[in-house]
Amino acid sequence: MSFKNFLKSKSFFINLGLILGSFFLLLLLVFLLLKFYTRHGNEYIVPDISGKLLQEVEKMEEMAPFNVVIIDSIFQEETPAGTILSQEPIASSKAKKGRKIYLTVASFSGDEVEMPSCIDMSLKLAVQTITDIGLKIGNINFVQGDIPNIVIEQKRNGKPIKQYTKVTRGDIIDLVVEMTESQTTTNMPDILGKTEEEAEKMLWAAGLNVGKKEFEGKKEKYHSRVVSYQPTFQGLSLGTTVSMRFINDTKNSYKKAKRDFEEQLILEQNQYEDWVPADSINTIKI
Repeated sequence: MSFKNFLKSKSFFINLGLILGSFFLLLLLVFLLLKFYTRHGNEYIVPDISGKLLQEVEKMEEMAPFNVVIIDSIFQEETPAGTILSQEPIASSKAKKGRKIYLTVASFSGDEVEMPSCIDMSLKLAVQTITDIGLKIGNINFVQGDIPNIVIEQKRNGKPIKQYTKVTRGDIIDLVVEMTESQTTTNMPDILGKTEEEAEKMLWAAGLNVGKKEFEGKKEKYHSRVVSYQPTFQGLSLGTTVSMRFINDTKNSYKKAKRDFEEQLILEQNQYEDWVPADSINTIKI
């Protein structure tokens, strides 16, 4: 039989049909395997567990499809041990079965650490050193001296604290810092949109104190962000206390509040530049 005749034969079409059928069957099998492997369509709503105790969450039916992983623990004096401070993914998001839910919880006890020596450090380095080991900055007091921006005293509960003294994570450390007669002001850092922890570190490093904090809705470590602050001046006296307002960045009101405050800052800056000569501003960068 010639090749031309074979192409017209019944045998050819049968074989062609078998080949095409096998190909499509293979594609279908691969698709089904991928669907099973990726658990396509098998998604669950992540519940809101912030503020709940860890032992309660472990018994929740809604948490059964997920695996809970604690990635951080923070000592908070007023928060019961085991309280969930933040979660990722956030509440109401969709996740597949077996997804890990990462939690930050309040620690069961304040771990002890050794107090470092921040004497003769720059304020910025001292803030980084203290916060890196889980301590917090209290008041930053400035005194006249010969060298600007140098820590000359570190205190706890109003008393000097020496290097290697045992302290508890979460303890508050006050600092006394030198400033010169010609350098008594600092620039307000850009804390808009920052988390509480980020904003605090930026203010302390700039030589400013943290004042009243207002939270709209539930406070969350990674999602409560600054939407406004006072005072709004760009140049501030060292040691000025700054108050802040926070909104959860998952809320619809967050973007509007942040945008409104940005517009307010631009307006105030334009008005300020209209009557203050540029060369009259004397600020230092910490």
